[in-house]
Amino acid sequence: MRDAYLIAMNELRVTIRNPFWAVSSLFQPIIYLLLFGPLLNGVAASRGLPGGDNAVQFFAPGLLVMNALFAAGFEGFTLRDKLDSGFIERLRVTPISRLALTMGFILQSAINLIIQSIALIVCGAFFGLHFDIGGSILLVLLIVLIGITMSSISFRLALIIREGGILAGIVNTFVLPAMILSGIMLPISFGPPIIQFIAKFDPFLYAVDASRALINGAIGDPSVWMAFAIFIALSVITLGVFIRGMREAVA
Repeated sequence: MRDAYLIAMNELRVTIRNPFWAVSSLFQPIIYLLLFGPLLNGVAASRGLPGGDNAVQFFAPGLLVMNALFAAGFEGFTLRDKLDSGFIERLRVTPISRLALTMGFILQSAINLIIQSIALIVCGAFFGLHFDIGGSILLVLLIVLIGITMSSISFRLALIIREGGILAGIVNTFVLPAMILSGIMLPISFGPPIIQFIAKFDPFLYAVDASRALINGAIGDPSVWMAFAIFIALSVITLGVFIRGMREAVA
């Protein structure tokens, strides 16, 4: 636990000294909230978005999931830089636990996501977002589970793929369809039946539905326990894969 804490704090200090990635990942959802959110007001009036005429109430919770998708999904580039600089290679001669090393990276990613999620909720409030405190706390916990899943996948890919451009292509190939089919931008019910059918296999669809329920305080909504069940399972599986990969890389 001490080693994991030291690794996480070291990574957070690196982020503070060079906050470009953290700020840029948060910049994207804020731009969506600022520029795309007002466009949804017309859709809310004509098509009837879930949540009534307040498009921000529909859109903002999904942006939290989108931020986790992109911010955690590109965490692998930080590990890729450490591999290229020899940081991981030097750790081979240290007594640090490989499990602690893995958990330190994951903990740093989770702390970044918590801070970004709180900032997004506060920004959403200025645009008319109404949020339930208890539901929002559970929502941040769900975002952390999504972050563990995505960062574990990204870190594991970084250990396999040596070329940054290929890594970016693979991550984008996965993240963009997952985002579109999750219903973040528009309800999946607006799409044709084939899109609605394919979207059922996107785990982030259930996360987005749960985020909208939680922000309104509907903690007992079936989408909430379904999303938690899915991402608890996915986070455990992907974290196990990452731990195994890190042990092999720092053998």
